[in-house]
Amino acid sequence: MPTNFTFIQLADPQFGLFADRSGKTDEEISEAAKRGQILKKTPKITGFADETRLFSLAIEHVQRSNPAFVVVCGDIINEAGNEDQIAEVKRIAGLLDKSITIRWVSGNHDVACDRYSPDQESIDHYRENFGPDYYAFSHQKIRFIVINSTLLTPPNTLLKEAWDQVAFVEDEATNPKYKRIILLSHHPLFIKSPDETDSTWSIEKKYRYPLLEIAKKHGIEANFAGHLHRNNIVSTDYIEVIASGPVGYPSYQDPSGFRRVEVTDQGLKHQYHPLETTQTGNPS
Repeated sequence: MPTNFTFIQLADPQFGLFADRSGKTDEEISEAAKRGQILKKTPKITGFADETRLFSLAIEHVQRSNPAFVVVCGDIINEAGNEDQIAEVKRIAGLLDKSITIRWVSGNHDVACDRYSPDQESIDHYRENFGPDYYAFSHQKIRFIVINSTLLTPPNTLLKEAWDQVAFVEDEATNPKYKRIILLSHHPLFIKSPDETDSTWSIEKKYRYPLLEIAKKHGIEANFAGHLHRNNIVSTDYIEVIASGPVGYPSYQDPSGFRRVEVTDQGLKHQYHPLETTQTGNPS
């Protein structure tokens, strides 16, 4: 039976970020610009009306597209454990037809109170609301592996949990039942190069290298991620790493949007689509 289906990738709805980024001074805006980030000059706001509007649009697009499933690649909320943010995300997600499964992926804002270092309490709270923080599922002939990438980035101290995940990926990837595998995460494996310097933006080298070795040996053909709040696509001769722009606050030139992924026997095709225009989006 041929492989032929589509899925929708969403990333960084991050309920609460518009308020967090509002009311910034000219100096703060200028400093962000030096890093390439765009901070809009706005009055200070509270709540998450903008996130509600954008995530609702995303869910409407998913409903119309009728994909096999939708994956939300992390930073679902802005403050780990914030019950109001969680409730609003789940309310909107609940509007989606039950025939379309949402696959949740944890981000650093979901499992780390300080937004960098994951803590067990936040991970447990995430699991109560969104399910496992790492797991695998199949659709047609494809195996999808979901990881909690915040455990694999500095300055994580939950080392056993981190290595347990690497072992989990290897166990899944070496299963002879699966010939094609896709990795789903919040942080991308890398941004420019497999040998790039460690940072909080991608998976740390001590975990990245064994994961890439697994990918090379056992056919992990792509890594779909978020975290960067912009589109970033890079490939080696054996894996494509796709970080998608945000559903929520856009920190760079790419608008809020979603990615449509076509999976066939010939490979993967994907395209990013803005949420609030009639454009078809850039094939990035």
